Amino acid sequence: MITNYTTKVKEIISSHNSGWVFTHVDFNGVGSLATVERVLSRLTISGEIKRIRRGIYYIPENSRWGEVPPAQSNIIKALSRSMNTDFIPDGANALYQLGLTQQVPMKQVYLTDKQISTISIGKTNMEFKKVSPKKLSGAKSGVSVYLSALEYLGKEEALQESVKSKVANTIDKSMLSELEEASESRAVWVREVVKDITSRVA
Repeated sequence: MITNYTTKVKEIISSHNSGWVFTHVDFNGVGSLATVERVLSRLTISGEIKRIRRGIYYIPENSRWGEVPPAQSNIIKALSRSMNTDFIPDGANALYQLGLTQQVPMKQVYLTDKQISTISIGKTNMEFKKVSPKKLSGAKSGVSVYLSALEYLGKEEALQESVKSKVANTIDKSMLSELEEASESRAVWVREVVKDITSRVA
């Protein structure tokens, strides 16, 4: 019987590329949680997949320099699917992602409304900070990174012309309405800065 489950699990895994990160929820309908975990454990032992930590796995990817760790974005996607929640980068990482600073953050920190312990992958630690759900507004549309960056800078710096101009240059017009809508749950000064920035793009 376990052979049938193994075949089904392997079929799902093989439909994805190397570097794909997954949890048991990606095999809903295949079998019970215990059965799926038992199959994944066997595939881990055989080396067909790798385990990041209990319940989180990935398809290994190799390069001429050795194994390539899975992308953090793939880990975040897997966690989001399995925990039914959103994640956004903290302020320092948001600034770096937007190209508003050249300084690489010393820590990879993500904001979420769940309690999650640190995940170590390769030489990198992914840390998670629990925040209120309103802090995650705009996560699904991707505009939350702008709000996270502005809040990290603070009112005084975010109001500077050079900062608003730089942020405006990174925003696509298709994101303007979503950014303004997401900012409604933030502080008044954030909403004002967002309106100023979006007016420059429009």
